[in-house]
Amino acid sequence: MRSFVLGLVATVALLAAASPALAHASVKSSDPQDGAALTALPETVSITLSEDVGSGAVLRVLTSSGTRLDDGDVTVAGRRVLVGVRPGEAAAGSYRIVYRVVSADGHPVSGEIPFTVKPSTDGAGASGTSSTPGSQDDVTVTDVEDDPSQKWAPLWVMGFLVISSGLLIYIVKAGLTSSAKEDED
Repeated sequence: MRSFVLGLVATVALLAAASPALAHASVKSSDPQDGAALTALPETVSITLSEDVGSGAVLRVLTSSGTRLDDGDVTVAGRRVLVGVRPGEAAAGSYRIVYRVVSADGHPVSGEIPFTVKPSTDGAGASGTSSTPGSQDDVTVTDVEDDPSQKWAPLWVMGFLVISSGLLIYIVKAGLTSSAKEDED
């Protein structure tokens, strides 16, 4: 019975150590920030995730009526996803960044980030600056090729789970067998 308990504790510890690898990506920051009040539409919008992004990212800028304002040219650079915003005058109102990305581990992440535009009355907002500190509208990012080794991550996780499950079954059976032998003695 002692070997069964030790085996069970070892398996639980092994599975607990693997839990960070099984975590899903999440949005860590955005530009503009969630709920920001801008004086004009920015030239680009971006989101930064907790892990690298795979190919096929979608990032849109929509008006409250659903009209698209993004230029459709999505750029992925590691954990950061950017899209340009078509130039033009933005009316005061509510806007939202809508995103759907697939993290490097193969899990889809989607959501939206609202912000508002309140053009200044003194004309200072024409430059496209935001009222949120640390705006990154002037950053130039180039496309980065996907890391081919990241495409195998889901298979490694599945393999680990299969091996761990097999180990757990073996330990349970070995514990039950040794218990039965101890009971016979």
